[in-house]
Amino acid sequence: MQNFQFAQIFTERRKELQVTQEQIAHYVGVSRAAVSKWEKGLSYPDITLLPKLATYFNVSIDLLLGYEPQMTKERIMSTYATFAIRLGNEPFEQVDQQIDEMLAEYYSCFPFLLKIAQLYMNYYPKSTNPDQILEKCLTLCERIKTQSHHYQLSNEAKILEAYIYIMQGKPEQVLELLGEEAVVQYGSEQLIATAHTMLGAQHKAKEVLQVSMYQQTVGLISNATETLLLEIDHSAYFEETIKRTQQLLDTFQIANLNPNIALVFYIKAAGGYMMKDQTEQALQMIERYTKVCSTLKFPLELTGDSYFYKLGQWIDQQERIDKQAPRDNLSIKKDLVASVTNYPLFSALQDNAQFKIIMTNLQNHLQLEEEL
Repeated sequence: MQNFQFAQIFTERRKELQVTQEQIAHYVGVSRAAVSKWEKGLSYPDITLLPKLATYFNVSIDLLLGYEPQMTKERIMSTYATFAIRLGNEPFEQVDQQIDEMLAEYYSCFPFLLKIAQLYMNYYPKSTNPDQILEKCLTLCERIKTQSHHYQLSNEAKILEAYIYIMQGKPEQVLELLGEEAVVQYGSEQLIATAHTMLGAQHKAKEVLQVSMYQQTVGLISNATETLLLEIDHSAYFEETIKRTQQLLDTFQIANLNPNIALVFYIKAAGGYMMKDQTEQALQMIERYTKVCSTLKFPLELTGDSYFYKLGQWIDQQERIDKQAPRDNLSIKKDLVASVTNYPLFSALQDNAQFKIIMTNLQNHLQLEEEL
């Protein structure tokens, strides 16, 4: 009960009502000395007295105790950022003990549970028992889905759960959870925007459409990226996919808006070229990857631009979207290099002179020459 503020709140409410400790003691059937200890924080009333005290002060039991089972968005984001920095610099298990303590205290704050599940997903490889951490993520996702009664939260938890199954090598569970077929998209955003326009809220209509355009563009690029390695034997399609995706990246300046989308594309494209024994083209894609890395500004954050000028405002309004990157800067920088050096498809490039130059430049851009 160390986080309760009962003593302070009890004293303030008693003085507001202008009643004495003795009057309170008589009302609930205890000694005045007991009430005095409550106000000094030396003891707490018996749990059976809390409803009677709350009724007397005309407040809820939670308010009387000073207990806040829900965290604000700002506190959730701040807590996430603090834990992310610590997980990047301290032993995982040491930090995880404190995470468990906060989970126990805020187990009914479902946005917080989702954020912690995302935190685990970003740092679980640092644990001495990664499989156990993935199972903790699944437990959190299941609680959110069954207890939150919030459609968007539950859907996000379901997507995260599916991602965990992929990490665990359980494709059957993914299909059982999400279904086996692509679903028809009905374009509800257009109707929402039209309704806002009819109500005279053109600014809101613009925001809805811009956010929809952005998300669909990012989705198109992500799907095209995943297509690449499935089309290795279909050379014409493979090349056309790379051509069209690069045009999308350039046209909508995705590397500035959401650099991770561009980085994943260039890595997958390079990997595809290596599978096709086209080393020169693979190196070109890796160079593009490095070019995007060289433009990154830390700390990374999602933002809009002159075209998607409503996007930043929308991101600020979302309770579960943080503009800041999900991991600490050093971990991100190290992974940007490791994503290339540790990619199995690039093993044949380790002795390539051009590849070595590219990787040296990448480390220099990220200022990692002393840390790696």
